[in-house]
Amino acid sequence: MNTRSSLIVLLVGSWILSACQSAVAGTPTASAMSTATTVPSTTPVPPTNTPISTETSLPTETPKPTTTPLPEGILFRDDFEGGLQPGWEWENENPNKWTITVDGWLQVIGEQDTLLGGANSQSNLLWYPLPEGDFFITVHLKTKPFANFHQAAIFIYEDSMNYVTINRGYCDLCPTGGNGFYMDYKISGQWGSYRVATQAEDVYLRLESKDNIISGYYATEPEQWRRLGRFGNYFQFKKVGIGVSNVGAAEDVVGQFDYFEISLP
Repeated sequence: MNTRSSLIVLLVGSWILSACQSAVAGTPTASAMSTATTVPSTTPVPPTNTPISTETSLPTETPKPTTTPLPEGILFRDDFEGGLQPGWEWENENPNKWTITVDGWLQVIGEQDTLLGGANSQSNLLWYPLPEGDFFITVHLKTKPFANFHQAAIFIYEDSMNYVTINRGYCDLCPTGGNGFYMDYKISGQWGSYRVATQAEDVYLRLESKDNIISGYYATEPEQWRRLGRFGNYFQFKKVGIGVSNVGAAEDVVGQFDYFEISLP
């Protein structure tokens, strides 16, 4: 090897040695690494009580409507506020002929036929089960009958041979000469009737079953009851209804019920 070649080899070797020493010098020692790197502690860190957000995307249960407890002695009451209470059952419903008014009255427009007529059928009869034993049934209503056999009524009904009704109606063929309170009944096919004249349009009707006697009452002022009629009751009726009928009249009659109540005597 000549002198020039030896010099080149010597220079290259010196450069490589210098580069290796620089790389080793730039690498941190074990002591340096321990100060530069954070080692996790082996002591558990107690959890913090992070408040849980009350807002959640999970679905929540729909609130259930609350039921206002009835006063003692009241078994059922409907004030017709916004809708009908559970338990009612329509017979021959015609939704175009009844509504609940914004001020809380059940309004029924009477149609042809009547539960107590030859057809033994009537539209928009609203039925509710009767309790066993003694009871009062009371309604407050407004109506203005003006043609024969218009009526807004309470019915205690089993079939065409067994029923009781009290109504505010019109019958110019009757001793009342037209407007009046009327109580009719039929037990095992035996018919009876009571009536009294009135011009009142804002009235109260009541049927009482007590000690195997059924009595009918009317009032034109709250709690100012007058008995219209009474008779012996021979079996337990199962349902009570309210309804409005034109019977054979061509003109419509309207009945508005403020409330319906079943209570203990």
